[in-house]
Amino acid sequence: MNRKRVLALSIVAFLTTSLTSACAGKSEDGSKSSSQTGTSAESNNSTKDKEPFGKYNDELDIHFARATDDTIDTYALANLPGETIENNFWLDTYRDELGINVLYDWVVKGDDEYLQKMNVTIASGDIPDVMAVNATQMVQLADAGLIQDLSGVYDTYATDFTKEVMNQEGDSPFLAAQIDGGLYGIPVTAGSVDSVDLMWIRDDWREKLELDVPKTTDQLLELINKFAEEDPDGNGKDDTYGIGVAGSPNVFGGGYGGLRGFFNAYGAYPSIWIEKEGKLAYGAIQNECKTALKELNNLYEDGKIDPEFGVMDSGKAGESAAAGNCGVTFGQQWLSLVQFQTNYNNDPEAVWSAYPIPSATDQPSSVQADLGTNRWLVVRKDFENPEAVIKMTNLFIEKCWGETGDNAKYYAPPDAEGVWKLSPVQVSMPYKNIQAYLDIQKAMENKTTDQLTGEAKSIWDKLDRYYSGSEDGKSVWGWERIYGPAPSSYASIHEMQENDRILLNKFVGAPTETMTEKMSTLEKMRDETFNKIIIGESDISEFDKFVSDFNKLGGETITKEINDWYKTVKE
Repeated sequence: MNRKRVLALSIVAFLTTSLTSACAGKSEDGSKSSSQTGTSAESNNSTKDKEPFGKYNDELDIHFARATDDTIDTYALANLPGETIENNFWLDTYRDELGINVLYDWVVKGDDEYLQKMNVTIASGDIPDVMAVNATQMVQLADAGLIQDLSGVYDTYATDFTKEVMNQEGDSPFLAAQIDGGLYGIPVTAGSVDSVDLMWIRDDWREKLELDVPKTTDQLLELINKFAEEDPDGNGKDDTYGIGVAGSPNVFGGGYGGLRGFFNAYGAYPSIWIEKEGKLAYGAIQNECKTALKELNNLYEDGKIDPEFGVMDSGKAGESAAAGNCGVTFGQQWLSLVQFQTNYNNDPEAVWSAYPIPSATDQPSSVQADLGTNRWLVVRKDFENPEAVIKMTNLFIEKCWGETGDNAKYYAPPDAEGVWKLSPVQVSMPYKNIQAYLDIQKAMENKTTDQLTGEAKSIWDKLDRYYSGSEDGKSVWGWERIYGPAPSSYASIHEMQENDRILLNKFVGAPTETMTEKMSTLEKMRDETFNKIIIGESDISEFDKFVSDFNKLGGETITKEINDWYKTVKE
């Protein structure tokens, strides 16, 4: 099937005017050229070099681009004196063990800025040797002839353990990178189950009001009403909201106040593609969304939702929970490390627990999950040592989770969170968090943690600090709410996983042509329409108009393109 895409005008202009000069490389001032180290691939590869962990005879320079975030400065580098994003122990490891010298063409802070900078870089055609891109960017780069097919080097150089890790969720992470019969990106794998929404509840409030853990949406609505009306914090003031909701910029985000879990409880899956009668259909235009919207509008009209939620992002909306003014919300497994940890710091009696989502029917509901892989490592067309990326991937996986590795040093040291982010290659083991939870629970049941190793040991060290009752242990309370016994995040995720209650987005291929052009506009229309219905600015009948407009403005074509892809996957 021809997967060629219509490129942005800027890319077309570049291809017609300056591709030749870009391929010719740069001057000898240390910047990129078609021969990065002045040594050809053949002369820089001995027999040993061709091994999965073989070290290059001559040091090999590889140019990357990357983003950083606040956690790198606050947690990782703050506890590693003298180290920086450009000079740290991970880069030393690649140099010492593989003979690879990592150089950054540019570094920006934040995913949004990285996306913008990457789009500009792609449009110019002057790309680094290796970079992490999303599926749309990968297709653009492949169509422009700027990146190379990696199928051969992956098959040859990836270790058995690397392939095992990257295939924990089957071939789904690879499907988007399969373009015109080649593999144009190495998946930056991550756990799909980690993205599901959970129902977070202030259990101390629930128990005070003598309410059961909601199994049905009717019980959930009762809980929300009583949290708003019956003074659960006992201060004699009307200052609590029933449910925390965030509306900006994405009402279906996974942070505090996202509404995916609420919709899922009603059998609605507003931001993924589901299978319906043998074909794929977009969840946001299904009638089940209408029911969820009606209930949210009722809650808003009754004052159970903050009236300003529509202009609040996840962080702003979460301030009410941090301040002790809200007792139930939906969001991902890590929320206890942020707003709920702040709430606990201020009020040690606060008890937040994570539960599976309830159901509007007599059957358990399923919770939606996005494919954990949303980035791929691509390699510049003229870079002569593409296998180096596979070697780096092998080494990263081995150091973090392999038999010869040291997770407490390379991934999760007790006093320097997030040091794995210092590596330019960050492939993850998709089921590692679930496995760590299971290993910890088994150790606790056996009343010995001596057998814990790797990431499970690193996490247990944090839990042990909390269980010790020390003042220092309070700072890691949020970790116990994720990995401790039920009701914790992974206890509930594991329960839903074991009962086949996790529904993965059925479309995991590269964006179709019309999707690339129009899906972001359609998603914006979805969010705006849903927000207006929730606050009563639009009647519920507006949902039917949204469905019609969605199909007219590109949704119908996108659905056809996606089902054409789905046929090839099912064959």
